[in-house]
Amino acid sequence: MLFQFPRVVRDRFLTVCLPAVALFALLWAAPARAEDGDALAIVNGQPISRKQVVDKLIETHGLAVLQQMIALDLAKQESQRRGLTVTPADIQAQFDRALEEIVPTSDSRGVTLTSESKQQALQAILQQRCLTLPEFMIAMERNAHLRKLVEAEFTVDEATLREEFARLYGEKVQVRHIQVAAGDMRALNEALDQLGRGVDFADVARGISINQDTAARGGLMEPFTFTDKDIPAALRDYAFSLSVGQVSAPLQTGQYVHILKLEGRIPPTDVTLDDVRQDVERQLRARVERKKMNEMITRLYQQAKIRVLDPQLKDDFEKLLDDFKSGRATSP
Repeated sequence: MLFQFPRVVRDRFLTVCLPAVALFALLWAAPARAEDGDALAIVNGQPISRKQVVDKLIETHGLAVLQQMIALDLAKQESQRRGLTVTPADIQAQFDRALEEIVPTSDSRGVTLTSESKQQALQAILQQRCLTLPEFMIAMERNAHLRKLVEAEFTVDEATLREEFARLYGEKVQVRHIQVAAGDMRALNEALDQLGRGVDFADVARGISINQDTAARGGLMEPFTFTDKDIPAALRDYAFSLSVGQVSAPLQTGQYVHILKLEGRIPPTDVTLDDVRQDVERQLRARVERKKMNEMITRLYQQAKIRVLDPQLKDDFEKLLDDFKSGRATSP
């Protein structure tokens, strides 16, 4: 899903283990009886006031909900500025697209999931991530606006299509990597020391790499081709120069240093562009639109004038934006 933080930021701000949206709706409802004042509950004669609960919810979950609602509002404002209309059908299409990406098409027995089964699987996944369906739908509405905005900016030409075909069907390498921050010599030296002592590369990646997605897989990256522009050029060049089983010297790309291990090579697929043209275009649009949507919301945040008035949220939100602007977070 779009609009994600690195794991360290996401865990702090986006893990909402209470149904926050539902709770906020409850808090804004009128109390059951006028004589109870602003109490939400009476415990052995002692009231728990609305303010107590609201303050605690803002402290624990307010920032996560606020940043999602700000992002939605920014996307809506930009759509309106450009005269674009996002319909309920657009939001439903975004939901269906996300469902297809997030939920497997079949169960563990290989049985194709029905639409109802997929929605049940989505609910289970959201519960694992401590998110509610209303929160998820905020993201779907936001992404529907962002998609409408970027669709008008992107056209597919033959040259781009051929590049994508080469990326998808050309020879690929299967690489593991250990990623550390540039300048973190302690982590880099620890990784090199463990590798020098014969510790398994995958175990070192799990313990040291700061790329949480690949670290969980023992540093295993998705296979990539020599022309895959999603991978830094220097990393591609180095990976394709390695022999199977070879471990590289440290390689810096931007703000990170990588140690690579080539696990294997995957031969090119024996098809022509005309054989798979529609599928290549579909995957190209999905990949480019996803990238442009992230760039769009980042740009909207950079250009927006945002004042957070609540004192409990103000400092954390400003720190969030500082992390984003300094590169410690990949999106606001």
